Formats: sequence, C-alpha cells, structure tokens
Amino acid sequence: MPQFKVSAKANKDLFDIGVYTQGKFGIKQRRLYLNNIASKFKLLANKPEIGIKRFNVRSDYYSSLIQKHIVFYKKYKYGIRIIRVLHQNMEFDKHL
Repeated sequence: MPQFKVSAKANKDLFDIGVYTQGKFGIKQRRLYLNNIASKFKLLANKPEIGIKRFNVRSDYYSSLIQKHIVFYKKYKYGIRIIRVLHQNMEFDKHL
C-alpha cells in the first residue's frame, strides 16, 4: 500500500493552519479541516497522478487543491512526500 511522508516544512505548515483555523473558527473546525487534509494525503498517495504536474515550480513537483490550500508533493517508489501545504494566495516560488 502506498504511503505518504510529510516534510518538516509541511508539518510546520499544518501546525500553522491548525492554529489559524482554531483561532478563527474553533477547535471543531480545526479538527475537521486537518482531517480533510490528511484524507487528501492518503488519496494522493494511492493516486498521485490526480495531481497537477508543476513544471512552473519544479519539474518533479505535483500539486492538488484542498479547499483554500495547495498540497505540493513528489512521487517516490513508496508513495509520495508532502513538500508543503500553502495557502492558494501565496507566491509559491518563494516558499518552495
């Protein structure tokens, strides 16, 4: 079964997303949103081809939208590695 691994920067992104979401919408919404993101990671690990190839960012990166965030990842033999989870309004090339 394919797996996903999360980079240190992506873990920090998730922490920041959780802090922001809880502060703005409450703990219940934080849990729901982070669970949705984790479900997306599992889906991408099983079907990495559903993402968009991001030649404009890096030739080996893919991305997939989850609500207001974009998951950037790379494919590996074991599955995928989550590189970053960035808000859709961010300038990606500055953060990747």
